[in-house]
Amino acid sequence: MVNLKVPYRPIIAYRSIRPSDLVVLEKLHSELFPIRYESEFFHNVVNSRDIVSWGAVDRSRPNAQSDELIGFITARIVSAKESEVSLDGLGGH
Repeated sequence: MVNLKVPYRPIIAYRSIRPSDLVVLEKLHSELFPIRYESEFFHNVVNSRDIVSWGAVDRSRPNAQSDELIGFITARIVSAKESEVSLDGLGGH
């Protein structure tokens, strides 16, 4: 039975995503996004190849779960010329 008088207070921490996160990252990604990504994308994320990534973990979870991803963010930095964004509205040429 859960004691409702004691509120659960997660201890959220942030860390780099690493190769051991691959399976959980793919699972979370498939649950959150409608687009299916190639496995190469996930391998690039966990190995920091051209993608900046950070993971969120709940340190208050028991045992090995305290380091398991509960969230993530990934970003790729590209020049405007390489992007799919039109420069017309941005004052570009």
